[in-house]
Amino acid sequence: MPNALVSKQFIAQFGDALKAAAQSAGKAVNFITLPPEKGTRFSQAECDKIDCLFLDRDMRFDGQLYGAYSDALLRMNNLKWAHYTSSGIGQQLHVPELNAKGVITTSSTGSNAEPVAQTGITGLLMLARGFGSHIHNQAKRKWEPIRGAALPRDLRGQTLLLIGVGAIGKKVAAYAQTFGLNVIGVRRSARQADDTANELHPPSKLPELYPRADWIMLCCPLTKETRNLVNADAFKRMKKGVKLINIARGEVVDDAAMIAALLSGQLSGATLDAHTQEPLPADSPLWDMPNVIISPHNASASTGNEPRCAEMFIANFGHWVRGEAMFNVQIG
Repeated sequence: MPNALVSKQFIAQFGDALKAAAQSAGKAVNFITLPPEKGTRFSQAECDKIDCLFLDRDMRFDGQLYGAYSDALLRMNNLKWAHYTSSGIGQQLHVPELNAKGVITTSSTGSNAEPVAQTGITGLLMLARGFGSHIHNQAKRKWEPIRGAALPRDLRGQTLLLIGVGAIGKKVAAYAQTFGLNVIGVRRSARQADDTANELHPPSKLPELYPRADWIMLCCPLTKETRNLVNADAFKRMKKGVKLINIARGEVVDDAAMIAALLSGQLSGATLDAHTQEPLPADSPLWDMPNVIISPHNASASTGNEPRCAEMFIANFGHWVRGEAMFNVQIG
């Protein structure tokens, strides 16, 4: 009988579905929950019972529960599989150690793709329609319609350079094309059946792609290859007046170079959900720029994420108990 470490909230909302997945494989499942009392920890015997777990948001963002989880994780000698509510698991505790012990780790990649993509497109539309200035003027109670040379260009016919075409990027591409944008995608892997980007290129082609873009949207993961990918040299290669949307990670962009590009007009606007330092410091010049729209790394916020993550865990649970191949398997 599998012993699954899950939150009480998961049991209340999705426990019956997990039981059904176990029963479909001729199994039963035993639920284990973390101790809610402050400072309480699992005994070694309790740790040894756990063979799979789902680190959902209820566990991750409750200080006591996450502390108990952190304390117990490496003492779970019989743990075989851990599923995470996040899309990327590189920031999760002890993933390399778990992988080294042979523990399967799976993510919820794709669960938040739709809301994140919608946030990216919202940021693009706000810049395209001048809402950076409108919001800035609203705070000053200033009525200032856009007229004359400042009129925004039609989106139709402009080019979006999409850096990162995974689950999020594919949705961004589809949304962008409904507005008539030409989408150039950048990623390491070859074109797939569900890719809709007009063009798809490897990252090595970025230097020659930057000058073609009216818009650049970052949807890529943070890796050693993407850290500071958008740097001073990249901004110099871009056409003057390009706009940037970052729904990836702040560290993908060189902050100093981006601020310099905004001040010089090389970059004419930015929508930034991710920041190198979070929270964004109060003294950052980005706060006061009327052509910059800032959100607090909240692109994925949606009530639908938790059910989607739970459904992925339940589906993978069924594969796991039947000895079948699992999806979203990660290497830490």
